Amino acid sequence: MHIWMSSLRDLLRGEVRSGLPRRSLVAASAVGGDWSRHARRADPSPRPMRSELPLRLYLFGPLRAFIDSEVAIDEHFARRKAKALLALLYLERGRYIPKDELIERLWPNVDEMSADSGRLKQTVLVLRRALEGGSSRRTGWQYIIERGGTYCFNTQATYRCDLEEYEQELALAQSDRQRGDADGALAHFQRAFALRRSELLPEFRYEDWAVGHISAEREEYLQALEDAARLNGARGDAGGSVELLRRATREDPLRESSALQLMDWLWRKGEPAEALRVYVRLRDGLASRLQLEPDPKITALYNAIRRDRNMGGQHGAGLSAVS
Repeated sequence: MHIWMSSLRDLLRGEVRSGLPRRSLVAASAVGGDWSRHARRADPSPRPMRSELPLRLYLFGPLRAFIDSEVAIDEHFARRKAKALLALLYLERGRYIPKDELIERLWPNVDEMSADSGRLKQTVLVLRRALEGGSSRRTGWQYIIERGGTYCFNTQATYRCDLEEYEQELALAQSDRQRGDADGALAHFQRAFALRRSELLPEFRYEDWAVGHISAEREEYLQALEDAARLNGARGDAGGSVELLRRATREDPLRESSALQLMDWLWRKGEPAEALRVYVRLRDGLASRLQLEPDPKITALYNAIRRDRNMGGQHGAGLSAVS
């Protein structure tokens, strides 16, 4: 018994010294025990895990966080800055952010607020207690970790996030698309679109720290809709293309590339009047909001559709008629 207990203690001490959570040790052993290779992929100095509490994050729509299926943060959570801190640390996961940078980004209108101000420290504490109320400085924190005056979201903890799953599905879709696997690509696109139930972090859409992340995700989403529409069209599914492109133009009524594709596929489907209305909405929106005219290629398609309709010709010539 004494020998067995000594071996167990040695094993546990080895795990703590490695700086890796249990799931990382298991994963490393499954690929031949190459722990050093696995450790290099981890964040700098990840904190050893205690009992792992599964965190589930939702960033599409109101920010929500669940711990072991229990609500920790939702739209009724009153501490807005704590929610913003969680979102910012997660979006920039993989790097430690200095205190003064966090203060500047989360409190941009507060003049000369020093890095040792208690405001950030209190916000971090509120967030940590919301996510893991049973922990403390003595026992250590799992998700929001600190090192030398910087903070980081610990990606070595056990967690899932709808944004990360969405990004993974899009990456798989693009990989299949490049390999010529249209069916596989469309399946991954559909799973990604289902995960994106709403726009990213709408409650923070006007916050400077969030604008860049929200804009980049939105552009990626719109491009994915267009790519999936092309795949549907190549398979002869004009209706599927139109549905996806309508979503794109609702998301961004002034996106000319989406409007161009939508007009084309509506014409091919035998709906020239609706295709013309798409152009008129785009033209009026560009004029009123940006004082711009549509791209000449879109106007050329509009004129081709009008001529075809007035002459009673065969619809469906599509972009080849104006290219």
